[in-house]
Amino acid sequence: MTVDDSLPPALTERFRWLVSPADAQSQPGSFVLYWMHSAMRAHENPALDVAICLARQNGLPLLVYHALAEDYPYSSDRFHAFILQGQRDVQRELSDRGIEAHFHLARDGERGPHLRDLTRQAAVLVTEDMPVQPLAGWMERLVSRTSTPIAMVDASCVVPMQMSPKSHQRAFEFRKATHGLYAERIDQEYCEQQVDCSFYQGPLPFKSLNLQDICLATLISKCRIDHSIAPVADTPGGTRAGYARWNKFRMNGLNHYEDERNDASNRDGVSRMSAYLHFGMVSPFRIVRQASAAGAEKYLDELLIWRELSFNFCFHNLDVIDSLEALPDWANETLDEHATDARESHYSWETLSRAKTDQPLWDACQRSLVKHGELHNNVRMTWGKAFLGWAPSPASAMRLTMDLNHRYALDGRDPCSYGGVSVSYTHLTLPTTPYV
Repeated sequence: MTVDDSLPPALTERFRWLVSPADAQSQPGSFVLYWMHSAMRAHENPALDVAICLARQNGLPLLVYHALAEDYPYSSDRFHAFILQGQRDVQRELSDRGIEAHFHLARDGERGPHLRDLTRQAAVLVTEDMPVQPLAGWMERLVSRTSTPIAMVDASCVVPMQMSPKSHQRAFEFRKATHGLYAERIDQEYCEQQVDCSFYQGPLPFKSLNLQDICLATLISKCRIDHSIAPVADTPGGTRAGYARWNKFRMNGLNHYEDERNDASNRDGVSRMSAYLHFGMVSPFRIVRQASAAGAEKYLDELLIWRELSFNFCFHNLDVIDSLEALPDWANETLDEHATDARESHYSWETLSRAKTDQPLWDACQRSLVKHGELHNNVRMTWGKAFLGWAPSPASAMRLTMDLNHRYALDGRDPCSYGGVSVSYTHLTLPTTPYV
């Protein structure tokens, strides 16, 4: 497996080896395997374009594989429906580009370690770089069970995560460190690779599933997931729905974002794009270009600095992002000082999940999260801050916050979820010097 100088610079800066060809012990493989999971789009997708380049450079066919497992954390009808709607769109979009792809859905009679088996046959595996669980854990297990080179590609951030050599906890530090990098990339057009490679025609360990004319609800009913959490009717998954929401906001709300973003009663004051960005159903590069063209500086600051600060932090601190270790030392010191304080109430997980506390405002937030799969940012901050006063310890409070957010929010388990929880907890433990 070779990567020559023809890999464009815009892709090179997003590319890193998790397992390099020099470190791999594999025999020459039969194809270049692209596993799509966090960039569910066939446009402006750097991971897909890297896979096309590697297939062309090495004279190998390309196998595009996307799948939906049953064993990801908090798997439910809500997430399955949103993801399958996205997979349906990307199937159509890949076909329109002349790219052959294969989709597998784990369900009754259709289970197996297919990613592992395909990786063992591949000359290289290309996939997206997403610094959260369970994806990081899946990659660790894949490395331990295969000997194939594995390439990771950042398809989520305008400034690739690996270009920031250190972790930042404060937005102003990150903003200062990345100012020049953003200036070079915000308005840069994305150049897609010409699809000039062949596609793998050999046997597969599963039957490829066409989602275009099939009942998704029937498929979901055959999966071993939580069927008690329903899909969100007014937030369908997929590229088309994502851009429809973005274009409506771009035309009607983007110019008023700075003035209306803090009004939680105005649902249209924010873009509500986080779930589509989390699953990569829309291109962050396109949204940034269009927001820049509109002069929406405050929106760009939220989308670039605050969002990508969370990616930066998770990339450099993956092992601690879901624990109190993710917080600054001064915040942990304050939490420790008050760890034994009397709690105003003690609520069980069931009481919290079902919004049965004696706190009307919090219960309203929780009911909205369960119904709509999202909360306005300010509301989610208020919702998240309450756990410290109800849980027996700061650590258990954080676990409860993560659990309910990840279980019900369509953007749960995104780096921004971990960043948002950290901000909530640090805002409750302000040091003498203001946390900017």
